Amino acid sequence: MGLARELAKYAKNLTFQDVPSDVIQQTKRILLDTLGCAIGGYDSEGRQAIDEYIKESGHPGEATVFGSGLRTSCLNAALANGAMVRYLDYNDTAFILQGETYRTGYHPSEIIPAVLALGERQQLSGKEVIAAIVGGYDLSLSFLEAVTGPGMEKKGWNGDTRGAYIMPVIAGKILGLTEEQMENAIGISGSCHAVLGILDTPAEEYTMTKNIRFPTMSYAGILAAMLARKGFTGPTTIIEGHDGFATTIMQGDYDLSKVVPQKGKFAIRETCIKSIIADFSSHGHLTATLKLVRKHDINPQDVTQIKITTSKRCAEHTGDPVKKYPKNKETADHSSYYLTAIAVIDREIGPDQFCPDKFQDPRVRELIDKVVLQGDANLDKVRPAGISEIVTQQGKRYQCRIDYPRGHARNPMTDEEIVGKFKSMASKHMNDRQMGEIIDTVFELDKIEDVGMLNKLMVFRSE
Repeated sequence: MGLARELAKYAKNLTFQDVPSDVIQQTKRILLDTLGCAIGGYDSEGRQAIDEYIKESGHPGEATVFGSGLRTSCLNAALANGAMVRYLDYNDTAFILQGETYRTGYHPSEIIPAVLALGERQQLSGKEVIAAIVGGYDLSLSFLEAVTGPGMEKKGWNGDTRGAYIMPVIAGKILGLTEEQMENAIGISGSCHAVLGILDTPAEEYTMTKNIRFPTMSYAGILAAMLARKGFTGPTTIIEGHDGFATTIMQGDYDLSKVVPQKGKFAIRETCIKSIIADFSSHGHLTATLKLVRKHDINPQDVTQIKITTSKRCAEHTGDPVKKYPKNKETADHSSYYLTAIAVIDREIGPDQFCPDKFQDPRVRELIDKVVLQGDANLDKVRPAGISEIVTQQGKRYQCRIDYPRGHARNPMTDEEIVGKFKSMASKHMNDRQMGEIIDTVFELDKIEDVGMLNKLMVFRSE
């Protein structure tokens, strides 16, 4: 049996009855957080462009686009809603421990928009949606845990390439494909789609395409599943075969024994929910900075230096010169210089901290020049740990280290905090009644018969 068939078998066998109560609750928490992030991304230029494309494309009305309420194909809805979820870089994240070092980070909740879009098309129950999400998290983790050596990013690829391999499995499960059809779907999608590292690399400014890395893989995965259901074939040894994923993209640095998830592991338990908007590797030092300026009431004008010590990965990924003075949202949320300056000035890092006026603000640029960023290999072992030291004109020196910022799996947010985060984004577009309906529906998800009702609650600008 090839690996694609084993992945198909895993997905086919996973049911809601296999999911423990704590995992069900965590799935609901993450779903609400993800929906909030989608609403937070509604005003983005990228969302507007995708909606305009959808209006012109004339696809069947089988799924709902969040916000606008446009009716379109489940493929287009997965793309549009996925782009909104990713825009703020506020959705959940997870890390993979390789030896003693956290190396690979990813955003597993990006599977959710595709699950909801397909779920609406297929009239999935809430229980079926939960099982699909849990399976998607497990597949994401195992696919990336199999990576060995320097990692995908060092080879010029992005980890969102995993979507081309796991989304055909999830889509196939939802569409009721046979194991044979699902392994063909994996071959179709995986052989034709991958994400280049230029979309998330040091030394390059980010663009809107950052936000559709995984959504385009979801689109490809759903399309592949639909083709396979009609008898279309693909290479069933796409992962381990000659010139397949392991030998070409990974150049042999891939442990094939880890690709299939371990039953009962439930990766969703270890997911981190973001409490601030920033690349998660920077959350330690940014949380430390926020704590210092709030506790000691530090005036930005009094600051002479801000010394940041963080993981080597964070210093490389968020401290390269191209990101020092960001010009757009996509780059700003990965700039430790900008984020540190804005933390001192605004004392928060949320949706309102990312706009052209702030990127060009002389006070922000002046503080950016006072930030000294250095990487420490020892902090890679406890990523996203970070240290902030602020020196003032009065000669005072304040220092704080944070190992596990709020939202980390070892310092989790409460249900109330997640609801508060959701409302902080949704309240700009919804009244209390609508927000309450979404919250109640999510936390009662296992009792609803058709997930389409949840998608329709996400409409607030009917077009």
